[in-house]
Amino acid sequence: MPPSDRMVHLTTVVGSFHGHVLAARLGSEAIPVELRGLSDGPYPLPANVEVFVHADQLELARALLLGDAVDAVFDERYADLGPQDAGMLDLPPMDLPDAGRSRRARTVLVLAMVGLVLVVGVIAAFH
Repeated sequence: MPPSDRMVHLTTVVGSFHGHVLAARLGSEAIPVELRGLSDGPYPLPANVEVFVHADQLELARALLLGDAVDAVFDERYADLGPQDAGMLDLPPMDLPDAGRSRRARTVLVLAMVGLVLVVGVIAAFH
């Protein structure tokens, strides 16, 4: 089966810098990315940048981003990040001030992300 040329929406990030970082991360796994929005220019404007991937690589791209987010939760270098920094990790904002330090909060976060992936998968299966 030939690879799909149809590009589908993966996620939306704020800022061209984050868009290019995400494109580089996915590109390192041989996943071509198309950025739409204010992704180019001389200044890193805080505008929405939509990230698109080939339809047949959407699930792999989602799995990579989820894996990176889970790794970041357990990475001590990110222990001091607060809810205001969630955009850097492509995570939804949360009201967990000690998410990087509390074992219980880490467990809840990981379970919530796994649940979200399962819900998105079920919804996608019925569309």
